Amino acid sequence: MGKIALIPEGLEKKSEYLDNLGVPDNYMEDYSVLGIVVDRYQESLAVLNKSGFAVERLSAGALISFAGSTALGSILHVLKTNRINYDYKDIADGFYQA
Repeated sequence: MGKIALIPEGLEKKSEYLDNLGVPDNYMEDYSVLGIVVDRYQESLAVLNKSGFAVERLSAGALISFAGSTALGSILHVLKTNRINYDYKDIADGFYQA
């Protein structure tokens, strides 16, 4: 079973999600966290839950559980079908270890 982050647009929630996730003490510049950033966050949670995906709400963002190699595509399809704009990307894109 896999899990993927779902977070609302905006730097504040992204930063809060990453703070709560914790960053490894030693990481390379290619550290990344894949996630789905959506424009209508609450609606996204509702339609994914209604479509049968397990949604774990966190203080900032959520984790969507999925099983199988095609389930991630199914998550994105549900969002697209419900006209929710999303971006599947690295949400830790600004990390740098000095």
